[in-house]
Amino acid sequence: MSASDKPLELKLAEQQVLSNVFPEVSSIPDMENYSWKKQSFKHSEVLFKPGQPCDRFMLLGHGVVRVELQNPQSRAMVLYRIEPGQLCIHSLINLINDDVYSFIAVAETDGWFCWADKDHFHRWMTQSGDFQRWIFNNIGSRFKQVVDRFAQHAFISVESRLAGLLIEKMGPDQLVHWKQSDMAAELGTAREIVSRHLSRWQKQNLLETRRGVIEILDIQTLVDIAV
Repeated sequence: MSASDKPLELKLAEQQVLSNVFPEVSSIPDMENYSWKKQSFKHSEVLFKPGQPCDRFMLLGHGVVRVELQNPQSRAMVLYRIEPGQLCIHSLINLINDDVYSFIAVAETDGWFCWADKDHFHRWMTQSGDFQRWIFNNIGSRFKQVVDRFAQHAFISVESRLAGLLIEKMGPDQLVHWKQSDMAAELGTAREIVSRHLSRWQKQNLLETRRGVIEILDIQTLVDIAV
């Protein structure tokens, strides 16, 4: 990832956060004693994009990052999200294969990550069996999530997935604060298709759409559609 500010050394409190969310760091002496660099990021900041070199091993200390695929027409599909305690499978595979990024990562919140250079990543992979197992276990579990997501896209209709998404994101006030373009990216479909379903449901009095907000009026019917 690349953020706009210059890298800083981790403070003691941040090192403690790192050890809490990534206990593996404390179990591998070379990692625990490494002088990690820190970079902050802001909401909506692009942290990496296709064609950029992948030369850092990164650990997310705070915030949420969305990794997505974009076509030349800027239509997006969310592949997965990274939260503290999770690794980015795309970065790991690129580091192992010495490849460049193919996807785009966008910050969904403010936050910070720390990083080690590529040479240290390869050294840990070579010298530490525990580190190597940790990396490959993360690649395996995250890959399963991505495969499951594509399976949903292939076998579950956009209508059902959209209804489920609305129920999932609905707050206690029955409001969903999501833009239609973001819903389309989450579902891997076109914004026009999302708009078409929402318009039909509004005519059926299942919901009401306003700018940037959707109010759910009939929860049970949307649950039935999602199922």
